[in-house]
Amino acid sequence: MTKQTTISIITPAYNHGQFIAKCITSVRSQTYTDWEQIIVDDASSDDTYKIAASFAKLDKRIKVIKHATNWGIDRLADNYNQALKKARGKYVAILESDDYWPDDKLAKQVVSFNDKRVALSFGNCILVNKSGYPIKLFTYNENHNRLNNWPVGSILRLFYNLRFAIIPVTVIIKKSVLLKIGGFKKDTIYPFTDIPTFLRVAIEGRFAFVNEVLGYYRKQQKSYWFDFASKTSAMGREELLTTLENFLKVNKNNQYIKKLYKDRKKLVQGQIGFLRIKKIMKPISLFVNNVAFRGNINVMTLVFLYQYACYKAKKFLK
Repeated sequence: MTKQTTISIITPAYNHGQFIAKCITSVRSQTYTDWEQIIVDDASSDDTYKIAASFAKLDKRIKVIKHATNWGIDRLADNYNQALKKARGKYVAILESDDYWPDDKLAKQVVSFNDKRVALSFGNCILVNKSGYPIKLFTYNENHNRLNNWPVGSILRLFYNLRFAIIPVTVIIKKSVLLKIGGFKKDTIYPFTDIPTFLRVAIEGRFAFVNEVLGYYRKQQKSYWFDFASKTSAMGREELLTTLENFLKVNKNNQYIKKLYKDRKKLVQGQIGFLRIKKIMKPISLFVNNVAFRGNINVMTLVFLYQYACYKAKKFLK
């Protein structure tokens, strides 16, 4: 049997005592077994650390770092980079402590890196609410060449469509690329590490889109994202656009960005209408999210079931 390559899983955690056991169990259930999970507990006030530490006693592949004081959302990239320094794997997977994976996630995805030009792999995911009920299938309609970032840097144009996203629970990144760019990134106006990091990786190599469900992303009211979106005028989209603009300005002389930098004003102009609608619809968006995030099965779950059935039928008929 060919020796497996170690995958390091970074799991930032804060007050997710009711979710983290599900998260860790989904890792321990992987059919791909050569992994390590590095959990960074950001001084949780609940039993998050206690639960994580109990799993670490059972499985030597699990390591837990505990902060004496809370670093908070503004130091989220520092949390990731603290774990990255301890990572011994060739690849780095992202799994926040309230999210979880299907059992075959790593096995299906690690083969993406058989192509040495691939820097990042990602795929579809299912959004679930607080109680784990599915509320949305997150998948893509774009041409696969665009999703695969070929030519290198071309996926950056997709990010200018502010509806486009790569969901972190599905992502694996080559560690050598992360080290080359100086680790996980953040922007002064956008505190999360996902988009700033993915933008930077996008000019280092190809992406590999895997057309499979590779993770379950939990949406809930008590989260950094929901708190951030609630406090911004367009549910965080204006801050995301500024992050894109900042990235282009810093890297405008990069060979993959020169043309995009020239086109940026037109791309920004194309999003003005969308931002205006997001501002007007914010109260309704917050209401819908509140309904969807609740613990009981609801209309969102029924819509998901129909959507997922269509998705599976379409894959079967291909």
